Amino acid sequence: METINLIYIWLLQDVKQIHYATVKDKFQKTVHCLEEENEQKMELKVGNSIISNPTEITDKLNSHFISTVKDLIKQNNNVSVYDFEIKHCPNSIFIYPVTEEEVISLTKSLKGKPTSGDDDIPENLVKQCIHLIKGPLTHVYNLSLTSVVFPVLWKTAKLKPLHKKGDNYDMNNYRPISIIPVFAKILERPMYHRITSFLYDKKILSEAQNGFRNGKPIDTAVQSYIERIQKALDKREHTIGLFIDLSKACDVLNHNLSLEKLSY
Repeated sequence: METINLIYIWLLQDVKQIHYATVKDKFQKTVHCLEEENEQKMELKVGNSIISNPTEITDKLNSHFISTVKDLIKQNNNVSVYDFEIKHCPNSIFIYPVTEEEVISLTKSLKGKPTSGDDDIPENLVKQCIHLIKGPLTHVYNLSLTSVVFPVLWKTAKLKPLHKKGDNYDMNNYRPISIIPVFAKILERPMYHRITSFLYDKKILSEAQNGFRNGKPIDTAVQSYIERIQKALDKREHTIGLFIDLSKACDVLNHNLSLEKLSY
């Protein structure tokens, strides 16, 4: 654990030194973009008052986001949980090591945005320097996988309120976006590829699940729905559609149930 953090701190210093020596002009453009973003003023309505102080807005939004999720969790705790059978998989997953080529490929696939996480290292900066830091970065990733420890410094995310719709002064019209460090984002990708590959290979996922899957986007769910309606009409049967939109579904996800599923 301590070794990973030390390597990460050294990596941060190395990236900054390389960047200042080779891409000063691009860095200045990145800083300019960040300054323009920070200059955007935000105001909220609290009661009958309009607040504009950044610190006060941050505190109000933070309390709002936390309380909203807590209220939804309390509501869900009162709902009966139906027993269902979890499909058991007798095979174990093997997490093979990350290679330098894979780290370069995953980094190059990033959008290269000027935004940064809590470590203040922009995504486009790492994308420019990846060939110079691929060695130590690959070592950190493999050390994390073998020790089953995610670096503590990468667990802190920068939260940004994103306006969804409606009145800009209403806190209910904002949702939090977590901006994680770019090094954490890169580490998530090889782990994601290994897990999804295992799920597809062992046919663990239900064929009825659409969305967030290769070859089965939301379009296939709509197509399947239309085909069922057409078949029902041909048989002169009645068809009923039930559509459910879960509010803050990811925030109120039952972690115990997820862990129980993963144990199978």
